Amino acid sequence: GNRKNGFLILSWALYDLANQFFALNIVSLYFVRWLTLERQVPEILYSIAFGISTFFVAISAPVLGAISDITARRRPFLIYLTLLSVIFTMVLGVSRNIFLGLLFFIIANYGCQAAIVFYNALMVNITPPKKVGLVSGFGKMMGYTGAVLALYLIKPIVLKSGYQATFFPTGLLFLIFSLPCLIFIKDKEPLRKLGLFSFLKKERVLEIFKTLRTTLSDTYKFPHLLNFLKSAFFGLCAVNAVVLFMSVYATRAFGLNEAGVIKLITFSTFFALVGSLLSGFISDYLGHKRSLAIVFILWGACFWLGAFIRNTHLYWFIGALAGIALGSTWVVSRAMAVSIVPAERIGEIFGLFNLVGYLSAIVGAVFWGVLLLFLSRFGELGYRITLLSLILFILLGFIFLLRIPSVSLRNKNRNILWYRKV
Repeated sequence: GNRKNGFLILSWALYDLANQFFALNIVSLYFVRWLTLERQVPEILYSIAFGISTFFVAISAPVLGAISDITARRRPFLIYLTLLSVIFTMVLGVSRNIFLGLLFFIIANYGCQAAIVFYNALMVNITPPKKVGLVSGFGKMMGYTGAVLALYLIKPIVLKSGYQATFFPTGLLFLIFSLPCLIFIKDKEPLRKLGLFSFLKKERVLEIFKTLRTTLSDTYKFPHLLNFLKSAFFGLCAVNAVVLFMSVYATRAFGLNEAGVIKLITFSTFFALVGSLLSGFISDYLGHKRSLAIVFILWGACFWLGAFIRNTHLYWFIGALAGIALGSTWVVSRAMAVSIVPAERIGEIFGLFNLVGYLSAIVGAVFWGVLLLFLSRFGELGYRITLLSLILFILLGFIFLLRIPSVSLRNKNRNILWYRKV
């Protein structure tokens, strides 16, 4: 009974911990550092590679999701996509060629991001509806634990043998920690035998696009939703750019070495954990709109301070602020999405919210890369100007946020859906 359920919840949440090895060590830290600092490649190449792989996730996720709904199978997708990511992460460790490295990264990142769609969908198999928020919050906590673990387990390797030596063990650890979820979390519904290619029939494909079209046209019936999605898009453009390039920025602007960067990111991660735990309660108390406005102001402060501060000790303060802002961003924006639309449309809205997330990741990454391409000849100053310019996105997000009337958010279904894992 309870013990078995607890074991399943732990197995599921361990996946959140596992994919942090990829998200942190490859996406935010060592792959981007290997490219830009060691191989002296301009940031724009990394931006484009990240953009391409995210674009493929954005266009395939709704289709793969629909196939998994039709066949009532989530687990095979999770297993294959995870293995795809793990294998290509390991292969990164042996490729000396920059373009092969970028190609392997595109495939590995695709696998990791697309797998999350099915990981989230599997949550309903292990939790009663009343506990969704709790279990999702537990998953998030495991994720931050994974981030700290990823930093500490890989730290000795990077200090001893350099960036590329970290790729193979990162893939291995991703695999090891994801195994409980891949082995023990099963699909509950009986398999709908449709034959492998039945979902490629014309009606099926049309059905998928029809659903997407309905969702998009319905967005206009909820004007507040449209403003919310625009606000989230601009805010997330800035956030995604920071997540990708924060470690390179810390080195170029603050002159931090490996050990210093790892310390700063660990410190920041601790505050992200605090932010994600507290912001759920705060946004229920203050209201989601106000809370999101505060998150935007926090980000603006981070970019302003990060661009102008030269005092070496003050970057700890920026690290803490950015951590709190990052931890709160997802929790508060999810809570707000939930409060804007009727409960029966939640699935579709998170589909749209995911899409906004993917698009903003592409725009944010490319914006940063392109701007640095023009400003890189100014060295450190170019980096500082690029960071400061992210305030533009925050301002645009803020403007669309202010267009949402607060009254529409006094919604009754505020209960368990804060941490809804996207």
